[in-house]
Amino acid sequence: MEIISSKNTHKAPPKILVLGGINMNLIASSDVIPEPGQTVSGNDFYITPGGKGANQAVGAARMGAHVSIIGRVGSDQYGVQLIDNLVSEGINIQSVVKDPTAQSGVAIILLDKNKQNYIVQVRGANLLAGELEIQHAAEDLIKADVLMIQNELPVNVTKNVACKAKELDVKVIFDPAPSDNNLIHIMNHVDVLMPNQNETKFLTGIKVTDPASAKQASNDLLKLGVSDVVIKMGELGAYYANAQESGFVPSIPTKMVDSVAAGDAFGAAFAVSLAEGLNIREAVIRGCAAGSISVSTRGAQASMPHRNDVDSLIG
Repeated sequence: MEIISSKNTHKAPPKILVLGGINMNLIASSDVIPEPGQTVSGNDFYITPGGKGANQAVGAARMGAHVSIIGRVGSDQYGVQLIDNLVSEGINIQSVVKDPTAQSGVAIILLDKNKQNYIVQVRGANLLAGELEIQHAAEDLIKADVLMIQNELPVNVTKNVACKAKELDVKVIFDPAPSDNNLIHIMNHVDVLMPNQNETKFLTGIKVTDPASAKQASNDLLKLGVSDVVIKMGELGAYYANAQESGFVPSIPTKMVDSVAAGDAFGAAFAVSLAEGLNIREAVIRGCAAGSISVSTRGAQASMPHRNDVDSLIG
């Protein structure tokens, strides 16, 4: 593994703004994934804060950034717990809307015997995001170095905020999950597109199984108008490409406990590294290290690694 400097080239920690989903995860594990109509015995069950936006916010905060999050929760107990957890991580939650008419989003996650995850989201309050979130973003973007977005909020909100970020020359990193046909409307406002293998197949039709297929897919993704592409390839590593360079970074082997939110850990470490002035390959190396640490720990936000752990792993 290449050794890279952990020195922050900013005079102050970078400012990361996250627009995205805030959910509570209900996670069960089973050796067998049930067939339709079948009941199987599970091994474990736990509840933990999640949502791709919230996960990435926690990951970025633990990597040393100043982080603000924009999103929406319900008026239920989950909403209280989700906000309290973000506050405990030092994240600015002033732009999180508490909706008195909605239930907070939840994700029902099943882990198989190989610790791979199968997820059903009920987005709840996340889907009610609208003008309030757009107004908050217009204010928060002025102070941001990087905007991180996903596809967990209404596409018009995400598109509007990404467009504003581009006007302000704030770098936009887009994790296109969950995938749907609305994603194309956001691409013109994106600097870095960061799909996993499944999302890459959705966007290109190419099944990514190795660096060669990742290279082919990244060529197609660059044609969507983004500046950089980073394909997260799970236990294999990650492939990156832009008009000047491309390359593959292998993952760091580790014992997998579960893969929940590993991609969010990758994205957070990548975003902070890029904001600190590291180049794309260096940022991908840090992303891979964060992902490897994440899969060795149970949970979503609980599995986001701290900066010292990432620095130690890459040498």
